Amino acid sequence: MKIALSLLAFAMTLALTSPSVAEEAAHGGGGHHGNLSETMNALFPQPKSNPDKRAVPAKPELAGPANFAKITGDKVTLQWKAVEGAEEYHVQLATDPNFKWLVANEYHVKATSFDAAGLEAGKHYYWRVSAVKPNNWSTFRRSYFAQAMFETTGQAQ
Repeated sequence: MKIALSLLAFAMTLALTSPSVAEEAAHGGGGHHGNLSETMNALFPQPKSNPDKRAVPAKPELAGPANFAKITGDKVTLQWKAVEGAEEYHVQLATDPNFKWLVANEYHVKATSFDAAGLEAGKHYYWRVSAVKPNNWSTFRRSYFAQAMFETTGQAQ
């Protein structure tokens, strides 16, 4: 019974809409609305594409510590060169090269350096930084990461 009722409703819908579809096709597909689509598009224009909001920031150039450097003490200052157009930087420090075990994960670093403290002696640390343009569209906000590694020794500074 439900199937028969559904088929009947479908047939009625088809019968009622067929004349109006045929009428629209006879008048150029627009029906009686004339150039309504052009009028509505003029009232509500589509946003214009801004290439500056799509440009990926350049990859930062690391300044120090150098790759495979030996650091004495329990703190280090990570440094990189400024990237044109970047307003902030994303800095990560980890104890593994895949950055699964993060020691620091700072998204909004405004300077071109980051101080990391509380480092353990005798460990390898991996760090990376990317330039961020926060006003960009979400898929192009951040550059590729620049990455390096250093080792801590047990000696005091």
